[in-house]
Parts: sequence; structure tokens; C-alpha cells
Amino acid sequence: MYKIIDLFAGAGGLSLGFEMTGKFEIKAFVENNDNAAKTYQYNNKHVNRYKDIKDVDFKEILENVGEVDVVIGGPPCQGFSNANRQKRKIINGNNELVKRYVGAIKELQPKIFVMENVKTIASDKHSFYLTVEDESYIKDELKLKINKKDNILYDKNDLVNEIYDLLYHDFYNLMLSEKEYFCLRTLLKRKKNFDEYLSKQINIKPLKTIIDKMKNIVYDFEWYEKLKKAIVHLLENLLLTNKLNEDELIKLGLFCDIQGVFKGVRELNDGHVINEILLEDNQIISRMDTYYVIDYIKQSFLYLGYSFKDGIVNAAAFGVPQSRERFILIGMKEELIIDKDIELPESIFKKEEYVNVKQAIYDLKNYEPSVSDMSYEIKRKDFKIKSSYFNDLIIKRGKILNHACTNTGDLAKERFKHIAQGSNFHSLPDDLKGTYENPERTQNTIYKRLVYNQPSDTVVNVRKSMWIHPELDRAISAREAARLQSFPDDYKFIGTKDSVYQQIGNAVPPLLGRAIAEKVLELLGDLEFEKLKDIKDKFKL
Repeated sequence: MYKIIDLFAGAGGLSLGFEMTGKFEIKAFVENNDNAAKTYQYNNKHVNRYKDIKDVDFKEILENVGEVDVVIGGPPCQGFSNANRQKRKIINGNNELVKRYVGAIKELQPKIFVMENVKTIASDKHSFYLTVEDESYIKDELKLKINKKDNILYDKNDLVNEIYDLLYHDFYNLMLSEKEYFCLRTLLKRKKNFDEYLSKQINIKPLKTIIDKMKNIVYDFEWYEKLKKAIVHLLENLLLTNKLNEDELIKLGLFCDIQGVFKGVRELNDGHVINEILLEDNQIISRMDTYYVIDYIKQSFLYLGYSFKDGIVNAAAFGVPQSRERFILIGMKEELIIDKDIELPESIFKKEEYVNVKQAIYDLKNYEPSVSDMSYEIKRKDFKIKSSYFNDLIIKRGKILNHACTNTGDLAKERFKHIAQGSNFHSLPDDLKGTYENPERTQNTIYKRLVYNQPSDTVVNVRKSMWIHPELDRAISAREAARLQSFPDDYKFIGTKDSVYQQIGNAVPPLLGRAIAEKVLELLGDLEFEKLKDIKDKFKL
């Protein structure tokens, strides 16, 4: 048995794919999310968990398990964006997890490793910021190309020059705390109906703190002092009347925008990011030195002595009843590559042969899902299922677990009745869209009714997206979502409803994992195993 360490393991989809070959043994896994880790350990008894990759002692792992054959995992990488600047930090800490994955490969020195990720990781959407600490390594050792990227800190007409001037003075003493800033942004989001919000002491306390703090500080800039006094006045008035008028909301919005600029600049300074703060085209911009994540990944692995092959694969090409394109990179120590090429899995299904939604979930309509118990177990009925590749691998196994879904309210049921297969929220009549603030901006995945005769779209948290059964007027159950991801029926997910749906949506489809594992076995020189293609051919598909 080949020894595996699974990093960023989630609920265990990639591990399960490797285990399906009967050739791999998981020796340890790293997963920060407690619910996902409980799911992983329930289905992989006696596997040691490490919670946070930042705290993992990889030398200890090597002492416990010996030489590691394969490391697998999919580190999160969100990139960065100007969207939602008030909510999102400029520097996304999750991006650093890619570096942690590379560091783990350096420490563990596996023969082979597999890295799975979103397909856009290979694009310029995903960059790292160059910092003072890593400048020499990135430029001189890895020799990566440095790109200039702009992050807009402020793009309003009001006071742009004055705010820019503030940044070249000691603005830190003008800043609110994170909690105070969040409190004001929450007020802006509500706009009105403050009665319920201000009925709770926990919400009143930070407002009083802001008022006291601002009263006790006199600012050198006359315009800012005037704005400060206006904010103090409107907050005091809010606590008395539970109301803000339109002009007061505009002033509060301006104040929050300025605080957001301060927040962004401080974050860049604290992170030692190499950047310039510029005033261009009536915008305040942070122009940063950046380098592409994909360049960092590839050059790092070459630097560590690995050769690799990378590309985009679609899970549907391996029997997963879902169109899910993912970036896959398989690497191997250069000295171990003798008369062999590293290859990605090759499609075993043509597009017209893809396993569809009906083949995956049709039988589950005969079982009433629970709306309260996520751990709901069903004894399988004596229900004939046409033998096929997918059924043979996934469906015919023990009990049916996690067949539970969201309880459908009257409004949702009425909406369901108006949505045909393949349609979504936008097909509803206007009188059924009323609960959405901006119906025209609602994503196409919301209230999506699945189509029986084709693979599903990429499975996400389908509870949040309110995916609808192709035939029945109810939400897709967690088990149905798991089927679309190619998890066997006896694979148990643990946690709240939302957590379970999220675990399923985040997972690597096990059948895709198995296809990758087959390529790893070929690199290891082990050809004695049943391949997915052989199973498919057995059913003459």
C-alpha cells in the first residue's frame, strides 16, 4: 500500500478516489474545518488529523509514518478583487495556503504529489503581492516576472484630494477599530428600521464607544473635524430616535468610505507590501508589485527538483454526472522519472456519453427525504436499478445516508411550480421575485431546476442556491448533491445542513480522484489494478 498525506482534505473526496483503487493508504490528513474533519474521520477511521497547516510539524509526520509516497490536496486560492472593498481584506490570507502547500512538499519530499484547484488559478486573476520579506527569493531565486497591479481604494468624487492628503500624515489616530467600523457599515446596510437593531445592548455599546472616542479627539484637518462632528451628531440622534434621514446616511457613507481607505493602506503597510499610493483619474490607487500564483507554483516545484504536468480536466469525462472543470497538477521527483512521461487523466467518456442527472438520482425520488435530520438513514428498497458504470460504482452500496433537504416554504413551493427543467429564478413572474432586492442581478444558479438528460452544472452549496429536483417540487437533498459529486451512498457527512451541503459542494468528486490516482499508479510502475475505463467497457457504454 502506498502512503498518502492529504492536505486541505475537506470531506475526503480526493482521498476516497485514491482509496477506490485499493492501492493507497491515508496516513494523515490536514483540515481546519471541524465539521469536514469529522466527516473525514468518520469515513476514514484511525487516520490522524492535523488541524491547521500553519502549525503542522511535518518532521513529526515523517517520524510517525516514514517515507511518504504521495501528497495530495487542493489549497484554497481566492485571488484578489476590487469588489466589496468594504467587506473584503485586500490581502486574502487564504492565498498564503498555496505557499503552505508548496512548503509541505519541500518538507515531506514525496515521490509524487497532486495539486487540485479552481481552473482560474492558471490565469492572471490569481496573484500574490510582493512583500519586502520575500522580494529577494521571488526575484533572485525563482526569477519570477513582477507585474504592476492597481487596487482602487477610493473612486468617489467627494473629497478625493483631501483624503489623499490625509494618507501622507499620521492618519492612524483617525481610524476606528475593526469592530467599530463593522458596526457603522451594518447601519449603512440596514438604511432604515433600526428599532430591532438598537434594541440590543451589544449593538448600542460600540456606537457609544465611537461617539466618546471621536468627541475626545480634535483633528488637525478642518474638513475632517467638521465631518467628525456631523457623524457624532447623527449617531447621538440615532440613539435617541432610531432614525437616520437620507442626508445623514450619505454623510455616514462618506465617513465609512474614508475609514475603508485608512483600513486598506494600513493593511498594506502592516503586510509590508511593496506598493505606491497614487492619485490618478480622480481615484486613490494602490499600485502593487505582484506575481502570478501559477508562476510561483511552477517555479517553486522546479526549484524543489520536481517535474510536472498540469492542465484542466472535466470531471464529467470520468463518469461524474456533473460538468466540473478543475486544474490538476501532477508532479514527480526528477530522479525518479525514467522512461516515463507524466500524464493527466485522459477522458473515458465522450460528451454524448456523459452520465446524466437521471442516471445519478432518479431512484431517490422513491424515498421521502427528511427535512429535520441530516443524519437520516434509509434502508434501500428492493428497487430495480439498471446496471451501469455509475450505478455499479456509486449507488449499490448499503444504506442511503444524508437523504435530507431544506423544508420548502409556501413561497418557495409556488416558485418551484413556475420553473421548468433548465430554468432558474429569472423565469419567474415578477410577482414571485419580490423578496429579492435586485432580482435582475440574481445569479443564474439560484432556483435552478436540474435537467434529467444531461450532467448538472458545477455543484456548489446547492442549499444556498436553492437547486430544485428535476421532477419534484422540492429542493435537492444532500444525498442527491453527493450523488452528483459521485460519493457512494454509504459515505456519511456530518454537521449541520448548511455545513453538509458546503462540504459536498467543496469536495473533489471521488471518481475524478480515482482517475488521477490511476495516473499516479502508472508513474509508480504499478499497473495491476482495475481501471475506470475497464469498468466502463464492461457495461459497453
